[in-house]
Amino acid sequence: MKLKRVMSLFIAAVMTCSLSACGGSGNEAPQTAKEEAAAGTPAAAPAQDKEESGGEVKTLSMLTFTEWYTDGWAALDKYINENADELGFKLDIQKIAGGSQGEEVVKARFATGDLPDIIQSYGAKWIDTQVNALDKMVDMESLPSESEYDSATMEEGGYRYDGKLYGMPIGTTSLLGVFYNKDVFEAAGVTEVPKDWQGFLDACEKIKAAGKIPVYYSGKDAWTLQCFSHFGFNKEVLDSGLSYTEFWNEMNTNKQHYADCAQFKDAIEKSKEMLDKGYVQETYLSDTYDMAQTALANGDTAMYINPSNVLDEIANKYPDAMDHIGGFALPLYEDSQNYTCLSLPGALGVTTSCKDVEAAKKAIDFISSSKAQQIYADGVAGVYLNKNVTCTLTPALQDLVDLMQNGKSIALWQGAGNNYGYGDFGAMVQDYYVGSKTVDDLLKAMDDETAKNAIAAGDANWNK
Repeated sequence: MKLKRVMSLFIAAVMTCSLSACGGSGNEAPQTAKEEAAAGTPAAAPAQDKEESGGEVKTLSMLTFTEWYTDGWAALDKYINENADELGFKLDIQKIAGGSQGEEVVKARFATGDLPDIIQSYGAKWIDTQVNALDKMVDMESLPSESEYDSATMEEGGYRYDGKLYGMPIGTTSLLGVFYNKDVFEAAGVTEVPKDWQGFLDACEKIKAAGKIPVYYSGKDAWTLQCFSHFGFNKEVLDSGLSYTEFWNEMNTNKQHYADCAQFKDAIEKSKEMLDKGYVQETYLSDTYDMAQTALANGDTAMYINPSNVLDEIANKYPDAMDHIGGFALPLYEDSQNYTCLSLPGALGVTTSCKDVEAAKKAIDFISSSKAQQIYADGVAGVYLNKNVTCTLTPALQDLVDLMQNGKSIALWQGAGNNYGYGDFGAMVQDYYVGSKTVDDLLKAMDDETAKNAIAAGDANWNK
């Protein structure tokens, strides 16, 4: 049977517009904005020059999640502060913890109107369907820097939503993978990355016998426990025979439920199988995301499953380790059915609480420009949506980009698909691991929370 394509248009657009700019060409990116200008790269007009503002520098408040404030953001923030007189603005960035807890803080701030001038979020769809507060975001209409982005990606990625520009991309495209220490694999006699589930278990057994932790779980940071099961959801979409959009239309209209997702359930159960077989460290419930980075870089563990953003943090702390780390899709199934998950960058938008909307729009226009995005990319290598950005990828990220380029990626189910919140999935996985929930309890809890949120939003499909 011919497999229907499940990749949405925007994923294809990412492949087209980003890989030529960032994909392992071996060309070094300019190291500074000055070098970039000398190389002839066009830069966007400053957000607000002295003549326009009378010499006044606007201070714009901004809210983001702590883990989104990468080295790239820090480099760009520093550049903006050092050149505030010329740009006409500077940023006062507030950072809050991410995950479900952070999302609840953001929802509460929308509810109370306690909003910054600019917010970095999951995008307009999330604000519309899960926060119910799209009326508190400003339609930026159009910005000059938007011409540097693929129009299909802007539409399909939700930066333009219902025909209005509510956000501009900020950051890198994230790819979910198993990141592995090549030296640990070699020492344990694992000569190639596993291609199917039995091969994965066999590799774990060899690594365990060699005295290393096969797979590191950072359960103290509960959100990281979700990552394993995402690969099962990819298979769920594949097996449905539907397009990604069609699949989520079924889920969002009460025609299919998490409890019906057999491959998703299977992946959750396999993640616990790792614990039962002793392939995960005993202290996983108290071990953190930061500790996982150290363990992978130092060779105390062979593998860690996470979005590719973790590579940025490892590179910052342990730059010498990066050539020894590779990546692959978790092989829950036979090789042809193992896909990585793709998440487009978050969106930077203006809230209705902003007292100077034009200044905020000009700031976002500059931040989205190739000049600013190159400064960001010099701090964090990755796949950027701005077509003029260049960078060299780490080997592990290149491994996953190769999968994406070969059509082996599906949009992450949590971001681009579901319309309604489903509860704190990471905490539910914790409960399942310690035995206070069965996997069926977990899936039912997700369905119950989804129904509650859909009904609260007035969706008639759920009043049945």
